[in-house]
Amino acid sequence: MTFNFKFVEKKNLWLTLSVVIIFIGISLMGFRFFQNKPILNYGIDFIGGNTFHLKLTDSENTNRINQLSSIREALKLYNLENSQIQFSNNNEVYIKTIAVEKNKTTEILNSIRNNVGNMEILEIDFIGPSVGKSLQKQALLIIIFVSATLLLYITLRFQLSYGIGAILALLHDGLIIFSITSILNLEINISFIAALLTILGYSINDTIVIFDRIREKTENYASGNIIELTNLSLNQTLKRTINTSITTLVVILALILFGGNTIQEFCIILAIGILSGTYSSLCIASPILAKLYKPPIS
Repeated sequence: MTFNFKFVEKKNLWLTLSVVIIFIGISLMGFRFFQNKPILNYGIDFIGGNTFHLKLTDSENTNRINQLSSIREALKLYNLENSQIQFSNNNEVYIKTIAVEKNKTTEILNSIRNNVGNMEILEIDFIGPSVGKSLQKQALLIIIFVSATLLLYITLRFQLSYGIGAILALLHDGLIIFSITSILNLEINISFIAALLTILGYSINDTIVIFDRIREKTENYASGNIIELTNLSLNQTLKRTINTSITTLVVILALILFGGNTIQEFCIILAIGILSGTYSSLCIASPILAKLYKPPIS
């Protein structure tokens, strides 16, 4: 099958679509800011707090709504009624609260047990606020280091215009991911950073494959029009790009549906990133390259 899409000529359409998504995400962040709420849903990895992983075993109290109400009533005694409560299919529940004193942990668990009946304590985690801030800084440094390394690699392997196109595409992916994370109110934690770095690697790999084909065309047809050569390269690699993305998304979709709550948000972020990375490689990085490209001096 031969494709003949005009990717470069429609760059304004692609840019508008991206700007709309990013604008919605940033608007939601701003709305939360003016309500004195966190602009993003930071997990306890970054702000500190407690996580209670429990299994409800009382056979007389199996109604999910009643269980949720009972847990919130128990937490309300300690001003924790706004804590995040998440159920899984096997009657397990994850409760994430702000940091509480260690001597209060037992009291909170007893209060929950009194309201919901029998339960099994599977895991309790605590991260202090100072550790959370340290993890924030480390995560930011890792993202900056990875982005700088990728820019250096692309620039050395190709031309500077290729490097600029690749990094702007990665920046686009980052903004899209944070925007959709804000829209869906997904949690920002260590798993999110791992997913983000995975996405950056996936996106840059896809971009390199396309850039390599563009470079090959510009070397073989030095007098050719860069827009036509870019479109030709994109259409020739389009089948490979789509097939790779679909096969990866099928696996991730299976994990979202059957992998359990612990990895669900991680996989959702991966799915968003793969779609964004594929889109940016085709519709962002390559049109930018076509705009900035300068043929080598003979």
